[in-house]
Amino acid sequence: MRAQPNYSSPNTSSARLLYRNGAIMVIMCGLLWSTAGIGVRYIDSATGWHIVFFRSVGLVITILMVMAWRSKGDLITPLKRTNKLSILAGLFMGASFFGNIFALLHTSVANVTFLLSSTPFIAALLGWIILGERVKKRTWAAIALTSVGVSVMVGNALSGDGIIGMGFALMMAVCYAAFTVIMRRGKSGDMLPAALIAGIFSMLVASYAIDDFAISWTDLAICLALGFFQMGLAMVLFIAGSKHVPAAELTLLTMLEVILSPIWVWFVFNEHPGYWTLIGGSIIMLGVLIQAIGASRSQPKPQIA
Repeated sequence: MRAQPNYSSPNTSSARLLYRNGAIMVIMCGLLWSTAGIGVRYIDSATGWHIVFFRSVGLVITILMVMAWRSKGDLITPLKRTNKLSILAGLFMGASFFGNIFALLHTSVANVTFLLSSTPFIAALLGWIILGERVKKRTWAAIALTSVGVSVMVGNALSGDGIIGMGFALMMAVCYAAFTVIMRRGKSGDMLPAALIAGIFSMLVASYAIDDFAISWTDLAICLALGFFQMGLAMVLFIAGSKHVPAAELTLLTMLEVILSPIWVWFVFNEHPGYWTLIGGSIIMLGVLIQAIGASRSQPKPQIA
């Protein structure tokens, strides 16, 4: 007699819980990433390169602290275990940092935001080709909604100017998507060193662009705080969540950053983002909610006894 599916297997229940918790961690990561605008608004005189450099310093310190805490004070052992995937992922993530900067220097914010919305599509494609991860219909619907939302947010400001900047923006999207796929590929190992490598890489590159490292103590404190909270803790959550959430869904859930960034600035500095931004942001939020709710309700695959 053919055995009936067993939905109450401890293994499937555990997998469902890990997937849900992973999705929650990735959403929290997007929430932390969205606070960058608040910190930058409080910066007095530090340049963009100063922000990148000292924020990366904060990121590196944070990751080293987490690694030391996890290994009970032993930093040498986890550093020795750094694998090729961690190095590759760190380089891609570090490259995405600079893709963002150079994109904003050479084209409009609207163009950058629009091209960044292609990240979930790229991650879905790379995840399918490299990892064999099939994208759920719910996820495709959520990706489509977020793309529509971004189009509504920035549609009036899109232009054909700044081809070089748009190239950098597309590079940023590809690098971020590649980072998420590599995180998934190395999910069985410790991928935390990838964040450390990304921070060191961005520090080194930024150091070549800075003539004078002197900034005010207030600006330094803000940059380090951004490195600790907005980047460091966010990366720890992202890497932990990436062990249980497919690549396309990882990039989709962090799209929460796109809508929350202008909302925080509106609340704190009374800078109204505009009605199209609010409408588009609501559509993005709907897409993220569809994915998040689906993550909490998704049923594990049946196990045949």
